[in-house]
Parts: sequence; C-alpha cells; structure tokens
Amino acid sequence: MTHLIGYALILTILIFGTFDATAEIVLQEDFEGELNLTSKWQTGHPKFVYPKDGILYLNQKKSGGDYVSLRSFAVFSDVIIYYEWFIIEWSGQGDGGGALRQTPDGSYWMRWWGRNSVKVTTNKDGPVNAWQPFPAKGGPASSNYNATSDHFILKAALMTQEKRVTIHIWDVTEKKKIQVAEWEIKDDTYTSGNISFDCWKFGIYGVDNVIVATPEHEEEIFAENFDPHGLAVQPEGKLTMTWGDLKLKGW
Repeated sequence: MTHLIGYALILTILIFGTFDATAEIVLQEDFEGELNLTSKWQTGHPKFVYPKDGILYLNQKKSGGDYVSLRSFAVFSDVIIYYEWFIIEWSGQGDGGGALRQTPDGSYWMRWWGRNSVKVTTNKDGPVNAWQPFPAKGGPASSNYNATSDHFILKAALMTQEKRVTIHIWDVTEKKKIQVAEWEIKDDTYTSGNISFDCWKFGIYGVDNVIVATPEHEEEIFAENFDPHGLAVQPEGKLTMTWGDLKLKGW
C-alpha cells in the first residue's frame, strides 16, 4: 500500500512539478554561446548583433546604417525582467534602448539618451506622447547618471492586473552600486508583447544576463543581493530530490 502511495506522489510530481519548473523562468540568456536565431531571438542585422566575450554586442558603428536590434520570439504578459547593459562605445550622438514590452501598437520602452540620461517612454502616441517620459510615482520616469558610467542593471515588473510597471535601475560601474531610477507607472495599456534591445546612432551597446521570470520571482529578483546566475530551477521539491526523500522514508 505504501508503495502505491509513493508511486502516486511521483506521478503527481511528474504532472505538476515539471510544469512549475518550466514556468518559473520563461527566458534566460547569458550570451556565452551562439545566438539561437531559430526559436529564441530574431534580428534583421545578424552580422552586427552578436555575442562577444559573454556579452551581446549591438554594433551600429560598423553596420553601415543607423539602427541594429534584437528581439525575443516569445511574447510575455505579467513578468519580471532583469538584465545588464553596457555603454561599450559612444558615437557622440543617438541612443540605445530596449522594449520591456513591444507590441504593434506601442511599447514600454527604455531609452538611454545620449551619454547620461535614461527614461521610460512609448514609441507611438498613446498613454504619453512618443518618446516622452511616462508619468511615474514621484515624477516623470526620467533620470540622469554620471556621463562616465558604462555598466548598469535594470529590474522591471510588468503587472497587468495591478496596472503597474515598476522599474529600478542601478549604476554598477564602480564597486558601490548607485540607484539612478526607482519608478512606478500606473498603466496597463500594453498587456503583452516581446522584449527587445536596440542601438540607434549610438556606436556599440551591450547587453548581458537577460532573465524573464514569472511574477512570484519579483521579491527575489528585486532584492539588493540578487545574483542572476543563482536564479534557476532548484532541486528542492523537484522529481530527483523528492524520489530520494521517499526512498529514505521507506516508501
């Protein structure tokens, strides 16, 4: 009888536990290998959007055009987003950016204007005029940082049912992190879409450690000591660990 109960528990884990494991992190990329341009990422500029030294390079400088970009195949609704960006080489004009939610009708768009300013905008007329900062708790979603900085961390929560977009940005160029943005936007205009990164007349812009996770990871990812390499499916509660526990208990 006890063995039958044990097998029933294993079957339950197979049905439900596997789903949980795949649902927790819906997109993760460290750019250590070749880009998956078949089912994970898409770009119209494959020669100028590429991994190098574990960082995604968006190399507008050598593209011969004004613009290069990369976007996800996957479309997301309520998610938590984490990534790092780098100013590798600035041309003296233009900006880099990336859509936290990109749709045909408009986007929540991060723009790093020039060399020392970041804001959240839309790319079409909508909740705010195109490329103007969203109204946010505490003032417009626009902030300056040190013009010599070159390494940043972004954390964002897009929660449609709460009509909330929360964004925190840190300058991590030096050993001491400096928070340059803490915005909460009350809006649910764009309920689903993909994420993207771009570089417009900027030079060379970099991205690393991209994570898109389900909402239960908000507290973990927004924590001050969050390590992107530590967010993974843990053995506790998964099939191998649970089977071992059952064996130890004599099932």
